[in-house]
Amino acid sequence: MPVLGILGIFPPPTQDLYNTDGAFNFILVLMEGKYIPYINALVCIAGIILMCMKRTLLAMLLTLPLTVNVVAFHAFLDGGLLTGGAVLGNIMAIINVYLIWVNREQLKVLGEADRG
Repeated sequence: MPVLGILGIFPPPTQDLYNTDGAFNFILVLMEGKYIPYINALVCIAGIILMCMKRTLLAMLLTLPLTVNVVAFHAFLDGGLLTGGAVLGNIMAIINVYLIWVNREQLKVLGEADRG
């Protein structure tokens, strides 16, 4: 989706896509800066490449911050997690939680690195 947005395939955001003025204004600021859409597209492309290389766990860890931000945006700015616009973020969160749970043994290494 971020790649399609950068390529101009999606029309620019409009007020009717968001439940609050604050959410719409936040999106406008992000789109004007161009930084976040390009970073999101880059992370998504890297995630797809990693998944093709069978590096699912690394792809999940790379996209986890995006998922957290999408869910937080809808929870705090766009009217809640039960709105129509939050569906994709909720699906992303469920997939990430599932992958974390399935790979919890491999992820324990990350927590043990602090203990030396």
